[in-house]
Amino acid sequence: MKEEKGITIVSLVVTIVILLILVGISISALTGDSGIINKAKEAKSDTEYSQWEEKIDIAIINAESKYRNPELIDVIEELYKDGIITEKEKTNPELTKDGIITTVDGKKIEGKLDEYIPFGPGRGYAEKNETYDDGTNTATIPEGFKISDNEKEQKVEDGLVIEDKQANQFVWVSVEDINDMAQCSTAGGNCNLQLQGNTLRCTTHNSEDIVGKLYATDAGESFGAVNTTYDKDSKLREPAIITGNSESNYDAKYYSNAGFNSLSDMEEGLKEEYKEMAISVAKYHGFYIGRYELGVEETKTVVKNASVNTDITPADAGNSGMWYGLYSKCKEFSKQNNENSIVSTMIWGSQYDAMLNWMEKQGENVTLANYSKQNNSYVTGKNPNDIIRNIYDLYGCRREWTIEASHNDSRINRGGYSEGNVSPSYRFNPNLLDQAQWRWFN
Repeated sequence: MKEEKGITIVSLVVTIVILLILVGISISALTGDSGIINKAKEAKSDTEYSQWEEKIDIAIINAESKYRNPELIDVIEELYKDGIITEKEKTNPELTKDGIITTVDGKKIEGKLDEYIPFGPGRGYAEKNETYDDGTNTATIPEGFKISDNEKEQKVEDGLVIEDKQANQFVWVSVEDINDMAQCSTAGGNCNLQLQGNTLRCTTHNSEDIVGKLYATDAGESFGAVNTTYDKDSKLREPAIITGNSESNYDAKYYSNAGFNSLSDMEEGLKEEYKEMAISVAKYHGFYIGRYELGVEETKTVVKNASVNTDITPADAGNSGMWYGLYSKCKEFSKQNNENSIVSTMIWGSQYDAMLNWMEKQGENVTLANYSKQNNSYVTGKNPNDIIRNIYDLYGCRREWTIEASHNDSRINRGGYSEGNVSPSYRFNPNLLDQAQWRWFN
């Protein structure tokens, strides 16, 4: 008999089962989590990721070749010009958050941005309050501000300069011990202020009624002896209101121009403002002062070099509504510039004295008049010689009006002015209708 070999039913079934298993394995190899298809997708994504990183790196290099110290906005512009990001991505407020430019398949595309964006000298703006260490001293940089790109302005003891996104500039004043600047209203020279949480308390007198420690006993007197007494109604003092010769004058008449609802509201408001300022100084061991005298640019108050920014009009008592208008303008600064991380206020006398004390520790003579240094114009920043620790116009330009009260009819202003040769520490005792200039602190 002729024998024919074939596939039995049993072997056929087994073969089919084996083929199905093999097919299953093949499908899994193609489509599973570690499948060939997904691996290919990941390889493509990684390639795209690397290509995007290289493009971003090139954009940063291009920006660095055009600008000595490019800001992030310069890099963004290069990315847009090179077609790396779209118009929507360019204007998206979340675009630069954490250094992210865009994403590919959900991945962060950063390239060199993780090296470029971090806060510091020559870097971007602080995304939160940052502690800056120059190698010897420290200072706090507020959110939304950056350190000056000029190496001569990056040392704390020399006058650390920071600026916001509108190019307003400020200088850090170190205050090692709040007791050098403030005391409690009981005073007497033996106060011991301690910051307990968010409360500043004199542990000697168990008091939270904080007032200024002034380095003079009357206007015109040389800077030096500490005034350890406090009388809310007479002599040099802060915080305090002044009433002139009758209740119809001065604070009682103009409180609304300063933004208060009543005379009593102004009195309590100044007390609270001083306390909040002192707490901030005790917490951060310093404060910022405007590098230049206040100006008005269009409708905004600014702190810029008016000799370079020629559209700036000086803010003074004549065009701003006396002391009260200047006080109000300074309070508006942070709101106008959307600086939520700071509180702007007119300078207190004890802050001005703290600035002078800090300057003296750095070897500056702040009690000697120097006509050759003063700015004889009314343009802040015009005289490069009228500068102490990166702060301009303490010898000249306009006087610096303060919140410090004197007797019952005036508030003290400080320093030199364009037509008078006096020292930065000098105290004037003007009538509130006089024109004068102020700086603000935060």
